[in-house]
Amino acid sequence: MSDETVHLINCRLTRENPPVRKALLGCTGDEVTFSTPGWQAEHYGFDPDAVGEYPGTLDYLVASVGGCLIGTFGGALKARGIVSSGGALTADATGEVVVDPDGVLRLRKIVVRYTLRAPEEQRAAAERALTHHARVCPNARSVAAAIDVVTEMDFVAAEAPAAAGA
Repeated sequence: MSDETVHLINCRLTRENPPVRKALLGCTGDEVTFSTPGWQAEHYGFDPDAVGEYPGTLDYLVASVGGCLIGTFGGALKARGIVSSGGALTADATGEVVVDPDGVLRLRKIVVRYTLRAPEEQRAAAERALTHHARVCPNARSVAAAIDVVTEMDFVAAEAPAAAGA
């Protein structure tokens, strides 16, 4: 018998005018529209100019993993006394997609490159946080068996932020 706690995430999906699909997110009621943009449309035999300008499911997957990672990294930095809000921490996430031999597109790698602006004396602590944070990121952990998740950091030495009210 397992003591594992299980939570559910629900969404309602509809296939609109192919390749456009919509998801209604159960947690907020927000609607998300996705399609097969650009080269993805061409790969699946759609005219890229006729499919609408919606992100693809792979775009959302890269953004989801990247968004979770920057949040987890920010929390790790905060625990070390490093400010990561107010533009001090930004990131670019890039997904590397390949076409498998059977013709299916596969996201094989996600690289999240952070830029952290912080005092030089916090560099070592930030580098330690970078080394460990992806292991405790829910989204990175969820996809790690199938997608190589890589995090990198550009550290930009900056003055310490002014104290609140100063």
